[in-house]
Amino acid sequence: MSILSYLDDRCRVHKDTIDLCQRVLQRKSLDWISVQRNLLSQPIRDVDLVIAVGGDGTLLRASHFLDSSVPILGVNSDPTCTKEVDELTDEFDARRSTGYLCAATAGNFEQILDATLDGSRRPLELSRISVKLNGIQLPTYALNDILVSHPCPASVSRFSFRKRNNTGENSRLINCRSSGLRVSTAAGSTAAMQSAGGFMMPLSSRELQYMIREPISPTDADKPMLHDFLKQEQHMLVVWYNQEGAVYVDGSHVVHSIQHGDSLEISSDAPTLKVVLPEHLLKKAPE
Repeated sequence: MSILSYLDDRCRVHKDTIDLCQRVLQRKSLDWISVQRNLLSQPIRDVDLVIAVGGDGTLLRASHFLDSSVPILGVNSDPTCTKEVDELTDEFDARRSTGYLCAATAGNFEQILDATLDGSRRPLELSRISVKLNGIQLPTYALNDILVSHPCPASVSRFSFRKRNNTGENSRLINCRSSGLRVSTAAGSTAAMQSAGGFMMPLSSRELQYMIREPISPTDADKPMLHDFLKQEQHMLVVWYNQEGAVYVDGSHVVHSIQHGDSLEISSDAPTLKVVLPEHLLKKAPE
């Protein structure tokens, strides 16, 4: 099989799943509209449910337009086939959509939808990340993680940070030269954070996990602070010292530029997101 024909097949399967979901919705007494992810630009309000068909990236994109009142159901349009990955491993990477947060596939979409609509399948509230830039709230809350770094991956990121409690008590200041700062939610702890050696967190956790990426010559005193957790009552204060920098929210599509002297306040003080989760994740989450 050639890589081009394989990719064509992936596009076809994705479109077939969208068509299936639309046929299911048409059979039911529901008012609904279809919107392409790249056309989303305004907050989504006055709906009972958002259905994101694609993978985790599509769900993350939609989440940026939702507050804590509207639940979201993810449909993995093209799940990975382990047997296929093994068969094609010497030719190319045949992994498809991860869909970690997607509760449904084409095979069970109607069943999961019905259970969601009748209330027998309830969403779980997941934490998100709030970022303030020079005291001004950024409009996008991260469901997975944020990355604060120089926009060039070969450049050193220079910044300082400290943790502060709501009572005003501060940790000591840590000065960093590194590849940047990553902060993740519990939901995002299984993504880039875990790949970098972080810890998987319970989905119900309201803490954030952070990691300094590739720190340069850290002191022994600093090392315990380079990978740690932010409690719900804490926030992180970051001051940026490069001429240019960026805050990447849930990947590369949402980017906010920062510059020398800018300050960031990072915390879990953000609206939660109601997500209908896959069965195996629900078993890990406490009632």
